[in-house]
Amino acid sequence: MNYQFDKENISQHIVKFGVHIQPAISPKDDKTKLQDYCNWLIGQFPEVFETLVVGPNQLQIQKVFALAGSKRLELPTFVLTVRGPVFTLPQRVFIDQAHDLDISDKDKIFRRALDELRTRFSDRKILRVGVVHEFVFDTGQINSLEIIASNLKNDLWRETVKNLRILLEMPREEKNVNLEIRPTYVSRVATSSENVPIQDVRFGIIVNVDINNQQIKDDLTKAQINDILIFANDYAPEELIKFLNSEY
Repeated sequence: MNYQFDKENISQHIVKFGVHIQPAISPKDDKTKLQDYCNWLIGQFPEVFETLVVGPNQLQIQKVFALAGSKRLELPTFVLTVRGPVFTLPQRVFIDQAHDLDISDKDKIFRRALDELRTRFSDRKILRVGVVHEFVFDTGQINSLEIIASNLKNDLWRETVKNLRILLEMPREEKNVNLEIRPTYVSRVATSSENVPIQDVRFGIIVNVDINNQQIKDDLTKAQINDILIFANDYAPEELIKFLNSEY
């Protein structure tokens, strides 16, 4: 099936920056330093970080984004995981329609946040930095499962498959480039019947690309981190779309 991936068809785009830090930061043992850091984030970047939420074993910052048509979207934009912090900076979200969010220079925000994290936790090592671009490509009323399944050579597989998730590992330039492709719905009218009319359904293809450095034992330098961010910025979406369309 001939479907062309294109930037114009991106209905949702979320960017996530992940940091693997050792020894791990603990919400319990590092509570005061963590809360001070989160308050710094909220003060420096109120367009991204808004409300600190603290629990016995969790810590995160949430943000309510105002959308067109008086709609609102609440997202966790900073989450402390077992491996380290994850910063989520949405670029476009889909709620009834695509909404672009005005967050300028995401890389700059992450760089400053990471510099401050290193300053406050100077006894830790940063072993890995990753950038994840989560895309949803709108395929309209073309069944996205059929689009993905068309890449299978076996006719029986294409005819009988009910769901499909493709995982690709494509390391290059001393970086891990991991790709996930799977079908989804962009929108679907709620109904009590499973037989939803095709005109009430819009399909989509989820494409997640995770770019991070290969395993090291030493602390990542600022130059190495910058190299990862530049590579990820160059790869998504232009080079990614070329790969999806087999234009190499």
